[in-house]
Amino acid sequence: MNLTLEQWIMLGTWATPVVSAMGFLLIRNQLRGDRESLETQTSWEVYNVGSTILQIFIANPECRPYFYDHLPTPVAEPLRSKVLAVVELVCDHMENIILNRHALDGETYKVWVLYMQGLYNRSPSMREFLDPPCEGYRYSSHLLELLHEGSHRAVGSADWIAQRHVTLKPPLSPDIA
Repeated sequence: MNLTLEQWIMLGTWATPVVSAMGFLLIRNQLRGDRESLETQTSWEVYNVGSTILQIFIANPECRPYFYDHLPTPVAEPLRSKVLAVVELVCDHMENIILNRHALDGETYKVWVLYMQGLYNRSPSMREFLDPPCEGYRYSSHLLELLHEGSHRAVGSADWIAQRHVTLKPPLSPDIA
């Protein structure tokens, strides 16, 4: 098959967009894979830090009620300092999640938001710590607004949990009813 110069030019005119489109598809797929890898890696790191904080509660069980059971900030030392140090660790972890939310998949981010809001609502120590005159001034407005939004919705309260349980409960099938 012997092609003329005009035929080669016409073939090149048609082939260039096809080859370019295939190249763009390959790049898009590569970027999608890189994004998924970043989300997975970030998720593992978030859970790793969360696990480290849980280890602190295991090693210091006397601190846990100040986060999960609505106990007010202790007055007596050294427990007060210990609780406030753990509060700071937890708040820094929450800030890190908020600042890196773009690197988390949406579902993982939503789970952490609910956890953070519930913890904030059950911990007077955390609410005091995050009050702007105390230490709240140094945290992002996005974190503080997110926590306050959860406070208005009473995330983590018994009523909120009961409502979600009813909402999430699958309907009974006709065979069971």
